[in-house]
Amino acid sequence: MKAGYGTRKQAEQFVLDGRVQVDEQVVLDPRQRVGPENLILLDGQPLAHLSPRYFLFHKPVGTVCTASDGPGRRLVESYLPKDIPGLAVVGRLDHRTSGLMLAANDRQWCRLLNGNPNLGQEYLVKLQGCLGETQLEILTAGVQLPKLGQFKPEKVEIVSGGETTTLLSIILGEGKGRHIRRVFSTLHHKVMSLQRVRIGDVELGDLKAGSFRQLTGREVEHLRGMAAKAKP
Repeated sequence: MKAGYGTRKQAEQFVLDGRVQVDEQVVLDPRQRVGPENLILLDGQPLAHLSPRYFLFHKPVGTVCTASDGPGRRLVESYLPKDIPGLAVVGRLDHRTSGLMLAANDRQWCRLLNGNPNLGQEYLVKLQGCLGETQLEILTAGVQLPKLGQFKPEKVEIVSGGETTTLLSIILGEGKGRHIRRVFSTLHHKVMSLQRVRIGDVELGDLKAGSFRQLTGREVEHLRGMAAKAKP
């Protein structure tokens, strides 16, 4: 795990599956102690220093972040590069939500970004029906949701609207994207589609659903810097 080959749970499973050797002996107990004097092999190869890699992924509708989110559905990790050990996604999106997700084999970076309130997140929300001015004011002022607390976006803007549908841009300062459907249910509007299009200054752009690209060094450091910034 510390070498970057996977989460603690994944590393334990490697051991239980008989993939790990210590001094050329297969070890099946994840709790066995080892030290720098031991040679540790994974699948017959010594552990190597892994270069940190960072990716942006366009999650399609219908995919899930963990098996418990929806048995039988395709996992996000199945889309990610297979030749880079230890990749993990940052945060979660439910199976009905598409859009931008981040992934890396840098655990510290992932922990720093996960749920960080400093990173504004922008969602495009397509609603059934026309959103009235009064409802827009209520949404902008904040809505108190039973058992979930207050949902108050940083910014709400109507991108396009008509009698049958409304397209909104909603910017959240916290990772409460999962509450968007509940908010509009309270306002008696059905969410037809929900997509995250931006985290911080990193945008989804025209990347196709199911595709990924490597983040630039500037994007990686921008996200790190924004996440580490102290809130006033």
